[in-house]
Amino acid sequence: MLGKKYVRALLCLGVVLSLWSSATMGANVLFISSLQEEHMPGDDALKAFIEGLGHTVTYFDDDEDEATTEVAAAAADVVFISESVGSGGIRTEITEIETPMVITECWGWDEMGLTLGGGAGSDVATTEIEIVAPEHPLAAGLSGTVSVITDLVSDRGTARFAQGIAGDQATVIATATLADGQTYDVIFVYEKGAELPVPPADGSARAAADIRVCLGFDEQSYLVWNENAYALLEAAINFALGISPQPESYSPNPGNGQKEVPLDVALSWRAGTYADKHDVYFGTVFEDVNQASITNWQDALARQGYEDTTYILPEPLEFGKTYYWRVDEVNAPPDSTIYIGKVWSFTTLNFLVVDDFEDYNDYSPDIIYESWLDGWEVEANGSVVGYAEAPAAEQDIVHGGDQSMPLFYDNNMKYSEAERTSNGLEKDWTREGVETLSLWFKGYPAYVGGFIEEPAGTYMLSGSGIDIWGNSDQFHFAFREFTGAGAIIAKVESLDNTDPFAKAGVMIRDTLDANSRYIGVFVTPENGVRFQYRTATDGVTDRYFEEGITAPQWVKLERTAGGLVRSYYSADGNTWTRFDLIQVGMDTPLYIGLAVTSHNAALTCDATFSNVSFPNTNVSPQWTNQDVGMLSNYAEPMYFALNGTAVYHDNPDATLVDIWTQWTIPLQAFADQGVDLANVDKIAIGLGDKNNLQAGGTGTMFFDDIRLYRPDPGLEPEPVP
Repeated sequence: MLGKKYVRALLCLGVVLSLWSSATMGANVLFISSLQEEHMPGDDALKAFIEGLGHTVTYFDDDEDEATTEVAAAAADVVFISESVGSGGIRTEITEIETPMVITECWGWDEMGLTLGGGAGSDVATTEIEIVAPEHPLAAGLSGTVSVITDLVSDRGTARFAQGIAGDQATVIATATLADGQTYDVIFVYEKGAELPVPPADGSARAAADIRVCLGFDEQSYLVWNENAYALLEAAINFALGISPQPESYSPNPGNGQKEVPLDVALSWRAGTYADKHDVYFGTVFEDVNQASITNWQDALARQGYEDTTYILPEPLEFGKTYYWRVDEVNAPPDSTIYIGKVWSFTTLNFLVVDDFEDYNDYSPDIIYESWLDGWEVEANGSVVGYAEAPAAEQDIVHGGDQSMPLFYDNNMKYSEAERTSNGLEKDWTREGVETLSLWFKGYPAYVGGFIEEPAGTYMLSGSGIDIWGNSDQFHFAFREFTGAGAIIAKVESLDNTDPFAKAGVMIRDTLDANSRYIGVFVTPENGVRFQYRTATDGVTDRYFEEGITAPQWVKLERTAGGLVRSYYSADGNTWTRFDLIQVGMDTPLYIGLAVTSHNAALTCDATFSNVSFPNTNVSPQWTNQDVGMLSNYAEPMYFALNGTAVYHDNPDATLVDIWTQWTIPLQAFADQGVDLANVDKIAIGLGDKNNLQAGGTGTMFFDDIRLYRPDPGLEPEPVP
């Protein structure tokens, strides 16, 4: 059976297949990366995708010496230079190597002579680029204005594209208008031997040593690439390798082997390079779809001579079933061959959707808190659903799709519950044989910060946090308010070595926001004493430091009303060493006090202070202490209720689980308490015990993908031969 199809495909492909180079199939790709932890999620995603194209991909550290790098690059079939690599060195080392290269490192464009300056990146203004050469293989069949990222911001920060200015002998494939309002070349290519716009920085010849594809999507965009971006990457790798255009249909949606596909899915695909029309075959039996033809449909559903690349099935699909489909491409005259497509498969979902939180927006009546009613004007209910400012639903912390529900709770002699009534709700929880309720939740870790005075004059400050550094801080702060000039002196008696860069010391801070302006002097376990300051909100942190100094150590800050800062450290509290003077503007009131960060979010650092004083400072009489830049939860029981009847999670500390976690509840657990599962009028998610109010705490939870599952038969979908 497979043999017949294979022969049939060979006869159809004919001359086109002869253009393909077998040497480039399963190529060796050298993937140059920073190999730094923060960059690996993005680089790993790209590496996995290229491997999925059938190539062998080898990571290579951008810190390797020039000789080693040249040898590795020369031995590869193609070199991929990630934008994660360092801004200097690696590109000047291999510019002259006669190996095709795909370069996303836009700083490298300058060094390799590929752009007329401005090879840096800039923040994106939209998710879209403009394909200006749709006929070129590098355009991946795309044309016009197309989206290439799903969001303007990824976990790495605001997405950025390259500010490329291609030379005269480059072919520009796509442009983009960035946040500065200017339009740049973001995808372009030089053929081997093409004259470069400027001489390379390494002094090599002003000509492309081999194909140079410039793909200007910054590393901060990698985690939000959509299928178009990956199609452009595939086209770049294929072009660099000399792989011919694709005559068959490709990029199926649903993806081949995809599970949990909605019952109302529309089939779509990318057309082969020369396709004019498409023959679509669809069914539940692999052999029928595989053997179907224009003269014998077998038992497959067929749609022939179809002009679109999206096909809406005439009938809804069935739950938990595997389907097969194939698209044959029919070329335009004079080459009106039919190119036989691959057989793809997918399996439909095995559940009913109760609420996936995708349909809410910021307009009444579709705002999330208008469907999920919280504790608004209910004194005993301490819940708040959604955000006061748009978007009301959570769009960054999600389990699936684009949105989840944030639920803020306050259980100080209260319970916290959000309830949704029957409007638009799946009422019959017995249909389709469903037996299990499933929902996903995520909280925050427990609050670990603490501040006590014991004995009198000695203070223990406890805190976690990633660091006091960069443009955003995480630490525990014990402070008093003041106006005008201010000073603080303290002796850091000890601090736990939770990390060599854990910090304990004194601080003056503009606000209690994580990105606030601040000044501080800190003692570390292994990296000396450090004077740090952030002069602009959300700006970088600068510092002076002195190595070899550990606790116990005295530290001191003095700030004039005009913002001039003096900072000191001392071994005995009498003889002081001063760091340089700096100017830090702040607004009143200001916050002055003690700070500690563990520099390890999984650990708590305890620091002991003594001899704390505020010389000539008009400070408030009371200490206040809180986490800055960190969210934490108070442990509370969690329940799900149907028609007012609740089932509790078996983990009393479920609110402290800080990764997405699935909670499954047998529907029989509700039926056993008398709930009519065929008539569910309302559902609720709650924290606490509404029948036994007691002192509790606060926190934030996220919920997503509430579903009803049928029994899992334990059978995998039929494999595709």
